[in-house]
Amino acid sequence: MEIKTEQIGKYLVVTASGRLDATWSEYFADVFLKYIRTGDHHLIVDAAAIGFLSSAGIRSLVRITKELNSVRGSFGIVHATDFVSKTLEATGFGSWLVDSLPADLQPLMQPKSVGGDFKQELYRLNSRRPLQFAVTDAWQKWGSIDPSKATVLTFSPDTFALGIGSTSMRTDESTSQFGEFIAVCGNLAYLAPEEKLRPDYLLSLNNFIPEILAVQALSIQGDMSHLFRFSPGDEKPAVTVSELAGQALAVSGSAVAAFVIIAETGGLVGANLIKSPGEIGAEPLGNTMTIRDWLSFSGEKVFGGEQSVIFGLVAQASEAENKPWLRQLPSKPGLFAHMHALVFPYQPLPNGNIDLKQQVDKFFSGPPPMALMHLIDDNRPVMGLGESSFIRGACWCAPLKGKEGLL
Repeated sequence: MEIKTEQIGKYLVVTASGRLDATWSEYFADVFLKYIRTGDHHLIVDAAAIGFLSSAGIRSLVRITKELNSVRGSFGIVHATDFVSKTLEATGFGSWLVDSLPADLQPLMQPKSVGGDFKQELYRLNSRRPLQFAVTDAWQKWGSIDPSKATVLTFSPDTFALGIGSTSMRTDESTSQFGEFIAVCGNLAYLAPEEKLRPDYLLSLNNFIPEILAVQALSIQGDMSHLFRFSPGDEKPAVTVSELAGQALAVSGSAVAAFVIIAETGGLVGANLIKSPGEIGAEPLGNTMTIRDWLSFSGEKVFGGEQSVIFGLVAQASEAENKPWLRQLPSKPGLFAHMHALVFPYQPLPNGNIDLKQQVDKFFSGPPPMALMHLIDDNRPVMGLGESSFIRGACWCAPLKGKEGLL
């Protein structure tokens, strides 16, 4: 089978020639799923040269249309031969057949572009509530936990947070259970402090509001003000997390910003607790080898090709002084940040201006998360893994202005 393409506006017109049968159906589906993954969500098949269509071929078309429906895309078959048309109509799939190319088959007006070494599209959102920020600091610097500062955090749909906590609401019951967590649009994921576990999660549904007992947390409540979409440039196959964090600052026009990224993963670099900080004694941990007994590091870039949901805070160096919950990003020394990532099996995102909560709810309601990581920038000479990177996706961001931003 031979496949050729032509991009016209939002449509990718695919001309296929040959037999769409058991021999070629899997190849055909894989090619189209690659188109969808790289952002082509409006597909037209010119089937004038497809001489035969079998049940295996129809199954591949069903697979393609199902994926397109998940991202609000469109699909049509034009110039089908009599055999292909009759086969589709007889099997109940005649709705795929269209008489002619769509009337709007023309280039579209593009959203505002923003600068950078990667392709971007910028959308200003209808935000009504500025972000309100809070810190929980019952645990710092590998010392013992101060139970009096532990806080029960609740996660309504307009809440975002990251930190260390336990799903048990009593400090004395949580001594061995404090682990990383992330909350996005009210949905909570928590990773117990043991090796090789998958994250557990609680959805914000109906009247149920997830909560956690936090000993260290950064949380915000309110609306994101901007969305920028990103994809690889001609000479840049992936975008680093420090570049996205820096762009969140630039787009939001602030020295301090919060952001949420949903993106196809190029590779993550991070760590997670394997022992609860509740088990640290009165004396702080003192050396690197001891710290490694409490943390598991990725060891290599992981989860390439999957989908990540990241929440983080980023600040320019001038705003990060005396803020121990922010760490310098060695790849961009002028930035300080704190970020947690939740990994899901890959699902494509719709193009354009998309709703953050709707997309987050879709991921939390689908296949369960695979991992939860605190992202790190590993700049060790020779051995360092570098930083996390992403292929394409969306970043929502908003400013935290003035002294109320980071206290």
